[in-house]
Amino acid sequence: MNSLIGVSSSAPSIHRVVMKHRYGKDPIFYPLRALSYALSHRELLWVILQIACVGITISIIVLVILLATALLPQAAAISSNLEWWAWLIAVFLVLFEAGIVSVVLMSVSQSKAQTTVFTATMKIEGVWREDMIEQSIAKDLNPMKKAFIVRILTFPLQIIPFIGGALYSAINATFIGWDHMDRYFDAIQLPSNLQRVEIFGQELSDCRALCYPSTYDLDNDIARFGFFCGIIESAPIIGWVLGPITNAIAAALYACDIENSGGLLCLREEGKDEENKVSHSAPPGPIAALREKGERIVQLGESIANDEKDSQASRYLKKKVRETIISSLSHKT
Repeated sequence: MNSLIGVSSSAPSIHRVVMKHRYGKDPIFYPLRALSYALSHRELLWVILQIACVGITISIIVLVILLATALLPQAAAISSNLEWWAWLIAVFLVLFEAGIVSVVLMSVSQSKAQTTVFTATMKIEGVWREDMIEQSIAKDLNPMKKAFIVRILTFPLQIIPFIGGALYSAINATFIGWDHMDRYFDAIQLPSNLQRVEIFGQELSDCRALCYPSTYDLDNDIARFGFFCGIIESAPIIGWVLGPITNAIAAALYACDIENSGGLLCLREEGKDEENKVSHSAPPGPIAALREKGERIVQLGESIANDEKDSQASRYLKKKVRETIISSLSHKT
């Protein structure tokens, strides 16, 4: 713990060498840990099974409808001769379209499930406090997510199996991680400016952050967390349906470790700044006032003693001068 505080106070930068993570553990493993954690806790598993049944049912229905109605027209549009590669591309397009439609249709129930498992996980770990608040569905479903334009422009990359999902996750890793940790930031009511300090190391707008090198640096803890969350969510059907739920558990586990380590570093730095301001601006307390008064009394006593010494020396000098004058006069007479 002390070593972590020492590292954080020596330099305010958020980004460290991979082996030196800000809260002790590598965030890239939280999404994997969340899978086993969910399986070992019945209350979480029940929520996941409920949303899985709803989501998979919706996804299968949407996929069947699109395969029946959109596959042939898209293959024909790609190649009039219906070559095998045209069918392959059309299948990927249908999967991509089915994912978008499924996510939109089950977004409300999925958002509610994410909030439920996030809060439940923190309560299981004994970290949830009474002053924490749950994120609202309206806030979670806000379409203007972080770096929304970039995420929309890069979303078609997920058409490419595996590699496309990895590229999309790498480009948007920081913002994906921020979206998932937003539930924790809302729970502790962390202001937007301090969220940016925590994520980027300084207060940056989304536009500036897009051009900031560390935004795409996988040594950034939030980026490492978001990258693997994005990989899981890019898996067809299972990832679309269950990925956001297990990633909400991962975010809760990450938040628990942050709380157990003493809280966010940006809040610790903010607290130090406030203490410094108070110490410089606030009037002295009773003990400080007594100490100051004692120092003044000592100084006054020393001054009086010095004055007394000066007066004694002056009288001695006057006496010697007088004796010298009388002696010289007596010799003349």
